[in-house]
Amino acid sequence: MKTTLKHFLAFVLLIAACTNTVQGQSNQFRDTKAHLGAAVGLFTYHGPVDLLKPRGGSNFVREHDPAIVLLGSFPIHKDWFFFRGMVLLTNLSTKDGRKLVGTGANDFLTSHIFMFEPEIVMTLRPGSKSRVLPYVFTGFGATTADLFSADSKNAVDLPGQGVPGPERSVYHLPVGLGVDVAFNGCWSAFVEASYRWDLNYVWRNEDNYDPHNTSLVMGGLRGCVRSPFKQAAPPPAPIPPPLAIPGYDPPLPRTPRVCTLVELNSVYFASNTIDLSTSSRENLDENIEALRLNPTCCVSIIAYASGMDADIAALQLARKRAETIFNYYVGAGLTADRFTLESDVGPEVCPKGKDGKGCVENHKVTTVPFDCSMLYR
Repeated sequence: MKTTLKHFLAFVLLIAACTNTVQGQSNQFRDTKAHLGAAVGLFTYHGPVDLLKPRGGSNFVREHDPAIVLLGSFPIHKDWFFFRGMVLLTNLSTKDGRKLVGTGANDFLTSHIFMFEPEIVMTLRPGSKSRVLPYVFTGFGATTADLFSADSKNAVDLPGQGVPGPERSVYHLPVGLGVDVAFNGCWSAFVEASYRWDLNYVWRNEDNYDPHNTSLVMGGLRGCVRSPFKQAAPPPAPIPPPLAIPGYDPPLPRTPRVCTLVELNSVYFASNTIDLSTSSRENLDENIEALRLNPTCCVSIIAYASGMDADIAALQLARKRAETIFNYYVGAGLTADRFTLESDVGPEVCPKGKDGKGCVENHKVTTVPFDCSMLYR
């Protein structure tokens, strides 16, 4: 068991070196990007003791061993479906297996076991919006004993006795469920349980064949992976100083209205953050498309944060949120002189230390369109 823990700690350090450094507080519980994970668990082998000399039901065994698991995943449909690959190493100590076999032969009990498994994972909630995320998975895999041996001393191929080589490899169908608990947008812990049915049993025709079914209970950590292909973001454009925009009273002179936009999408931030969620980016992309089609329209970016009228920290947070939206617009190719920035405390009064539904307006950023000619009056 001490050897198993040493291997697990080494895997965790390897994954930590490959993952993003968490900066600040994420507005999502999980980022829908690639992840690597490591886990330890209990692997149970349900199979025959002696593969060469079947003895009916008397040759069946259940052998429990600790396992080390590495996992990698990436989304294939937003944050509901993921592809996951799993590699498992178990039976690190073969002492108990040799006692069970005695003078017989069974590579699954007397050598290391490797498992390779591609899987499809389906979450039961939106992954980026749920701190506690239940999920189910299935796939197709192979369990191999004594992987690095050129040949097995126990291999047989008896005429009329089905496919050769079940002494070292078995294909299986996994079905499992788990729960993932997020710490922030990059790191989370998970526990899961699964069972694997021997598919060799389906197409074999031997008498008294014992299926090589297995089960696994494990828990571990996972972290997001920095993409080696992602280019560094360009430096943000200079941020113009706040510019007061005249209100609606006194009324504007009756001049022909050139800008035809009435309103644009608003954006909501999580409490105490300046990070954009996936839905917020989609709303901003729609605004950008509308502004490109209406080049005579300018925008007043008005950001809010929770606080009192004289709360300096809240005003600073609101200003940073306005700058985040401004940088997103300019980064998409819109000119900086089409924007003005304002910041204020939220319009809703929220109980101290709470952030309920009534406080959501305190984290809003509105982008109000107006005719660019107003900037030059």
